Amino acid sequence: MMNRRRFNQFLAIAAGGGALGSLPLTVRASNWPARPVSLIIPYAPGGNTDFMARLTAEWLSRAINNSVVPENRAGAGGIIAANHVARSPSDGYTLFFATITQISLAPFLYKIQYDPFKDFVPIANVGGNPLVLTVTSASRFKSLEDLIAFGRANPGKITVGHAGVGSLSHLSAFIFLKRAGIEATLVPYKGGGPALADMLGGHTDLYSANISEIMSHASSGRVRFLGVSSLEPIPQLPGVPTIASIIPGHQIETWNGVVGPAGLPAAVVDRLAEEISRMLKDATVREKLVGAGVLPQDGQVKQAFAERIQRDVELWRPMMEQAGIKPE
Repeated sequence: MMNRRRFNQFLAIAAGGGALGSLPLTVRASNWPARPVSLIIPYAPGGNTDFMARLTAEWLSRAINNSVVPENRAGAGGIIAANHVARSPSDGYTLFFATITQISLAPFLYKIQYDPFKDFVPIANVGGNPLVLTVTSASRFKSLEDLIAFGRANPGKITVGHAGVGSLSHLSAFIFLKRAGIEATLVPYKGGGPALADMLGGHTDLYSANISEIMSHASSGRVRFLGVSSLEPIPQLPGVPTIASIIPGHQIETWNGVVGPAGLPAAVVDRLAEEISRMLKDATVREKLVGAGVLPQDGQVKQAFAERIQRDVELWRPMMEQAGIKPE
């Protein structure tokens, strides 16, 4: 858990790039990069995080005039990759394309060997993904209002599939149900694929899908989108209302961004943040991200990125406690 003192330390790292304890730096920022930089990806090739990381690596390779090499280190929900980066030298040659899971959620889900708030410096958020409440096109629920009215009147009758306890499909559905005042039956699966498949097959009523995993079904006629968890409607799903239009303030989004081991020289952090900010303003890059269901996170660099992470912690802590989730 992160108290206010630790968060202030985290902001100091984000703002200045300095490590706690003022460890000696092994790189002169003016000479960086003198060799290729590794960008560690916490999941296997082919997923949404991998796509964003490789797009970022390609851009940075041109921007810093040296290779940024994507390196997939999958396993344990990304904790293997996070451990590797946390123990890497603070020399600017190992970066981490982290997700909300390894940083904001890790203390609630896993017995980890790193401190997500002391061992990393936030550099730049790249992309976010809202969650979409999804039913089959044959569902009795034609709208979010229909779902909420039925759920309140019929406790336990709605079945909600999810990718496993502690997954974002589980937690986002749990938060929605609590805020909507619905008592539902939650059905865990071993991954999002089986959960989505059973919803599509009519075996469960509802699935809270990451927009990237559901995009391919948007034009199939097999699904109906009831509401999206961003504060504003998203261009990828025109006409789909926000959950916030019914439950004011409701906002749940994942994020994917670049962090480094604590102690990175401030000049290296600044350079990377500047280049990623430039990337997210590029029309071609934005088109690719939006086409993949990603919301570009312009402006969330350094301290602003650290503050976003803190907001996530404050959102998820009480929900984890209500859901009875403890680190394993």
